[in-house]
Amino acid sequence: MKDVDLVLDLFIPDENRAMEIFRQIRWAGRIHCPKCNSLSIQNRGFQGKTKRYSCNECGLNFSALTDTIFANKKLPMGEMLYILINLDKKSVKRLSEELGHKWESVYRLARDFRENLVRKSKDPSISGEIELMKCIILQEIKV
Repeated sequence: MKDVDLVLDLFIPDENRAMEIFRQIRWAGRIHCPKCNSLSIQNRGFQGKTKRYSCNECGLNFSALTDTIFANKKLPMGEMLYILINLDKKSVKRLSEELGHKWESVYRLARDFRENLVRKSKDPSISGEIELMKCIILQEIKV
């Protein structure tokens, strides 16, 4: 048995299970429109392997992958989740070899993930009026 087959069998869920996991993470049981955040959604069934939805408010047709780093990727969802989970432990080269994909495909997913993480992660900042209950100032006294 090749290493690729062993990795796939042991660590990567099948495509249906992987999509189910992703939908649960993305929507936490409440599907909403990625454009207007409306909860008024119509299930349009499957188009090929993709489950589609339609927003009753803005009319957007979308899937679970719409407006995510996973949209328009050719890799199977289970393998993409495996890549993201292992990015901090394994190199892109090793992941591409384990999964039997081109280095460029794995690299693109890793790059998109990192760029998106940086773009959406902002340092917290305090603004507005702040009230201090107690303030201790230590100052060195020179003689």
